[in-house]
Amino acid sequence: MDITFHYPPDLLALLIDAIPRLCRGKADVIMFFRGAGVDQTLFSDLERRVRFDRSSIGKHEIARTVLERLNQRGEATLRERREVVKRVVEFEDFSACWDNDRLIAQGLVAQVRKLVDVKDSFTRMKDERETERRAGMEARAAQ
Repeated sequence: MDITFHYPPDLLALLIDAIPRLCRGKADVIMFFRGAGVDQTLFSDLERRVRFDRSSIGKHEIARTVLERLNQRGEATLRERREVVKRVVEFEDFSACWDNDRLIAQGLVAQVRKLVDVKDSFTRMKDERETERRAGMEARAAQ
């Protein structure tokens, strides 16, 4: 399995903690993943548990399970993983969060943003170096 596109452990831990705090209820966590385009087969069993035995599962367990399943699918779920991160990073209205989760959720979203910005910066630098290397090779080949 190609692990190139998996969430790194630090980002995964932040997402597992952030998503349940951004959503008020267990069904809302499921809806978050559905809205991100996650295939229903990755959470249908969890959705049944929420519907028929609410007390048997928590919001963090739902988030952890779905995110781990996304990771296990490798490159096939790259789009969904990116959409999950995008939805967390772009989260701005914390009024729907529980009062005691609001500040924690804001801090977690800020941490995810910071982590994504750092990783994006390294990716941009790597891409620029690769572009310069290709341009140099093309110039030498043209000579």
